[in-house]
Amino acid sequence: MADRSDREARRQANFAAAQQTSALPPSVADLRLAGGLELGEDEFVVRTAKDWGSSISSLVLTTTRLICPSDLTGRTQVSIPLTDVRDVQLRKHWVGFPTIVIERADQPPASFPAHINGARIRADISAMVESARGPAGPALSVVTPPPTGSDRYERLRQIGELRASGVLSETEFQEEKARILKES
Repeated sequence: MADRSDREARRQANFAAAQQTSALPPSVADLRLAGGLELGEDEFVVRTAKDWGSSISSLVLTTTRLICPSDLTGRTQVSIPLTDVRDVQLRKHWVGFPTIVIERADQPPASFPAHINGARIRADISAMVESARGPAGPALSVVTPPPTGSDRYERLRQIGELRASGVLSETEFQEEKARILKES
């Protein structure tokens, strides 16, 4: 019993710090996770499937990780540290339902259906990933070299394709072509 109260005291102390650094408001409630997973003393639930209106019971976003199905079947789940997430995408298909795809470092992507609120789920996960990465360093300025001749030909080819597909009108194509050819 003393171990449990000690853990709760440490969680309360860590909660104040989590409130300051988390992109989304965390909850101090100690949620029981699927698959025998437990929250760490410095980890707090930010969103669950219920918050998003999703029927995926194993979908939980915490201050340090995302617990989600590993694939569209939903039979297995993964616990992904937010610092390992490279990209979060919402893919909308012509037929069927949209899916959230989590690109990870050195692991195959995880994906799960997002029948409703897909954009919100993606935005919340992305916000927490950015929060977990910490403050961004100073922006580096990049100096691009002047385009070479082969780059000009490539750009001319691209705008020709855009004209052929109807994205650019003939007038827009001619203006862009003149601008590209004018560059030295």
